[in-house]
Amino acid sequence: MTNRLEIPVATFVIPEICWAEHYFAPCHKAQEDFLKKYPGNETVEDLIYNQRREEVLYNKYKAFYGYVFYIGRKI
Repeated sequence: MTNRLEIPVATFVIPEICWAEHYFAPCHKAQEDFLKKYPGNETVEDLIYNQRREEVLYNKYKAFYGYVFYIGRKI
């Protein structure tokens, strides 16, 4: 294994509207479709449960944290 060092060259915060309207909202239909495609599949149910829990936690704590993306460059 080689050691890779990266330095951040940019960061950006994804605005709340992007998560609410462009990520979480479209996920609802996709989650329902996925559950219908694999009825009774415990792995699928667990996945959807955790995705929905992420949304609940985001809505509850969004004033205190957010999602940040980092762009790095190898050195």
